[in-house]
Amino acid sequence: MVLTLLALAAQQATLTGIVRDSTGLEPVSFAEVRVSSTGAAARTATGISDRFGAFVVPNAPTGPVRVEAHAFGYATWSREYDELPDAPVTILLGPAPIVLDSLAVEAGGRRGDPISVSRDAFVVDPAQIRALPAIVETDVLRAIAMSPSASAPSDFVSVPFVRGGTSEGTPLLLDGVRLFNPFHLGGFMSAVNAEAVDHATLLPSSGAGAQHIGSLSGAIEIATRDGSRDRHRVAGAVGLASSRLSVEGPIGGGASYLVDGRRTYIDLLTRALKWMEAIPEHFPYSFYDLHAKVTKDFGGVRRLSVTGYRNSEGIQYDDSTGNSEVMFNWGNAAVAAHYRDRLGTGAFLDVTVGHSRFVNDFIGLDDINWPPIDTILAGGGHMSEDRADVRVTWHAARGTVTAGGQVIRFEGDHDFWSSEVSDLIIPFTLRASQWRIGAFGNVARPLGGDWSTRAGIRADHFPGLATTLSPFAELSYDGSWWSARISAARSHQAVASLRNEESIGASFLAYDLLAPVERAPVPRNTEISAGWEGTRGASRLRLDAYARKMVHLRLPPLVGDPWKETTLGEPALRELGSGTARGVEASWSWARGPVSTVGTYRWSRATRTVGEFTFVPRFHRAHEVELGTALETGGSTWSARFSLRSGQPVTPLLAVVPVGRHGTGETHYSIGDLTVLGGGYNAGRLPRYLRLDLGWRRWGDAARSGEGFVAPFVSVTNVFSAPNVLAGELRVRIDTYDGPDRPVRESAVTVERSYLPQMPMLAFFGLEFRF
Repeated sequence: MVLTLLALAAQQATLTGIVRDSTGLEPVSFAEVRVSSTGAAARTATGISDRFGAFVVPNAPTGPVRVEAHAFGYATWSREYDELPDAPVTILLGPAPIVLDSLAVEAGGRRGDPISVSRDAFVVDPAQIRALPAIVETDVLRAIAMSPSASAPSDFVSVPFVRGGTSEGTPLLLDGVRLFNPFHLGGFMSAVNAEAVDHATLLPSSGAGAQHIGSLSGAIEIATRDGSRDRHRVAGAVGLASSRLSVEGPIGGGASYLVDGRRTYIDLLTRALKWMEAIPEHFPYSFYDLHAKVTKDFGGVRRLSVTGYRNSEGIQYDDSTGNSEVMFNWGNAAVAAHYRDRLGTGAFLDVTVGHSRFVNDFIGLDDINWPPIDTILAGGGHMSEDRADVRVTWHAARGTVTAGGQVIRFEGDHDFWSSEVSDLIIPFTLRASQWRIGAFGNVARPLGGDWSTRAGIRADHFPGLATTLSPFAELSYDGSWWSARISAARSHQAVASLRNEESIGASFLAYDLLAPVERAPVPRNTEISAGWEGTRGASRLRLDAYARKMVHLRLPPLVGDPWKETTLGEPALRELGSGTARGVEASWSWARGPVSTVGTYRWSRATRTVGEFTFVPRFHRAHEVELGTALETGGSTWSARFSLRSGQPVTPLLAVVPVGRHGTGETHYSIGDLTVLGGGYNAGRLPRYLRLDLGWRRWGDAARSGEGFVAPFVSVTNVFSAPNVLAGELRVRIDTYDGPDRPVRESAVTVERSYLPQMPMLAFFGLEFRF
């Protein structure tokens, strides 16, 4: 027995290396690397490259072997060795015509298919982002919202809510550092330039892939590209509302840079239109974002990258009378450094350090032409996060082991005051910080046959607050063409939002302020999920069911009327609350020839409980269908996106009854004499939501071959101008008149619900280029 084990070990080795694009020498993620023995005893081992193009093939055969690499959109790379190399190998993949019928066999994942590269995540790349009709311009957050796990609360907010959780529990990380409020126009569009994105991953669960983040309800991770290593390139786009530009290229040996930026000219455009008397008011809003990345390769898998990011936006508005003025400025700055090295034969060391800071400044003035000047609302402050992460991933013959540690410091400093009631924010002052010291580990290994398991635990210490344990476990089965899994996870976080999602303003504004949780217990999420996935030819289907329970949430007291709720509020007024979410999700993809389709469906149920009262939150939709399809023909791409969603909750109207004035003999009422009787809070539903967007983009053969190109694009949102609504407001109208037979005044009372519309039919156009 011992001799048999020694003989088997002598026939096994580990191959490591990196997969790169042969043109720009950029890393290729999700490539499959296969090592096969060419001797009499045929045996094969495989590995998949990660986001940095690095791969490990443990348990590989020795002796004469053939190494092959496959990735969608690239020609197969193959090389034979007399002995498996001990040093890391570099695999250069060249572009090749795409043969869609062999996708499932030849590649670990396919480009533009968000469900093919991960069994528990939704991954979009530039191909998928550009395959959807643009709203203003190509946008990574709106592409992520195609996931059945994500739901945008309105057309005006691109930030998705994940499985009944809100945005503070689903952080967005750019190259490992958190971005606060990562959007422009109050949430309408992403603040991350599409030119810089390699891929973006939505992790819907707090366990497994999101364990190292330590969030309450998943995360969004955006990985940016490395700069080109073969020559300098320029790319960008000119759109209706903004323009963007990126420059990239090599720096000496083994290093590259990428610099990209974007700037809007809404302020310049509206100023010109007002001067031409085409519009009555100038909209003095502007933004810019700037991103830079430098990468240095030291050979093999060793590399160092440094990412810098900054955005700024603001508005300075004077009303037409000149009696009021609003000045609002805010912006993000972030820097992150990542270092990777090889430990031993099959282990990677990843170290990430980063800092991010969000700053805002607000002032609203009234009666500025008539002393004394009244300040309606003023204030500002900042949020910041410092983090350091260390992770070791060891790919062994019988599984993968991951262990790591993390230190995070969050600080919130907010100070707002007001001379009168504001719809935006309740005046408050907060200065607090919170440390988080965590350690985590997990193991993924086969159990025998087609069964495998993943399990791990995370421990966090919040000084002066609590020490928590967050375990997760998963059992999976992999058949010949299908797989199934069941998992359970728990997570904690000690940062809470100051937003009130029941406010009408929350549907128009994704802007959020965060504050540390200052008293135990800390918010906790416990969830279970089960999934099934199958692939047949060019078709792929994934089904997931989940249930989660969130406790110790910090929620605002429920006023009951969303029109009277303030969007941002004081932390001291928050109450301990809880929430639940459960649902069934389906995702499917299909590609054949020039046609590709991605579709999703979700049924879900979400609740919130504040005190003794349980209700359905305003952002919830019970049913959502998303369908995106693209057709490539004649050098152009025609695309469509279809959305069908059930209506959001609303309090139903039962009756309007008169009160007071008894015994007067009159039927003349004023608004104060009437009382509106409503049903249960959020017990009704608004009309269903329906939208169709269409797009066209001219690519040509040059774009597909990687050469320079100019690509115009046009898109139309809500093609049929469907009357989608955001909220309903009750309006009471009283018509008073004298009766024809007597001089007694009478009143006719009319009650109607006035709806706030979402996005009308709009056209967008632009021009992309790359040289």
